[in-house]
Amino acid sequence: MQAPERSGTYKETCRHFGRLFVAEVAFLLPGSVTLRLTRVQAERKAALRVVVAQAAITLAMAAVAATGWGAAAAKSALWGGGIGTAASAFMAIAMFRYPEGAAAARIAWGFYLGQFLKVALSIALLAVAFRAEGVVPLALLTGYGATFAGYWAAPRLPLSRH
Repeated sequence: MQAPERSGTYKETCRHFGRLFVAEVAFLLPGSVTLRLTRVQAERKAALRVVVAQAAITLAMAAVAATGWGAAAAKSALWGGGIGTAASAFMAIAMFRYPEGAAAARIAWGFYLGQFLKVALSIALLAVAFRAEGVVPLALLTGYGATFAGYWAAPRLPLSRH
């Protein structure tokens, strides 16, 4: 069975199923079937998973600090983890702000800008946090350092179907 001729259209380049094209049958697929993401979409999803893992680790660190050392330590751990998570989120946004298929120089510029923003934001927010009243420095640094475990934990999170 051959696909119908449709010259000059987008569907010409799509994979077809009998007489139906992917765009026409995508809603018919069962929930267990996953359509492939483009590379950039997969990388964006991976960056989001890192940020989500860092936020979860931050909340866990704050809970441990609250039970072990009190509210001031929990608040400091939240500040530290929030700084690390915010810096990673800003880097991800800066890295992926250009559309798929952009020039390599623009993508490289986004990566360098993202790394610069991450370091600058971390330094600035840590300086502000250390000057704040009632901060427990060890809890702040532990919360910040614990967010780096998000890079290890993100690939181990369960995958979503969306």
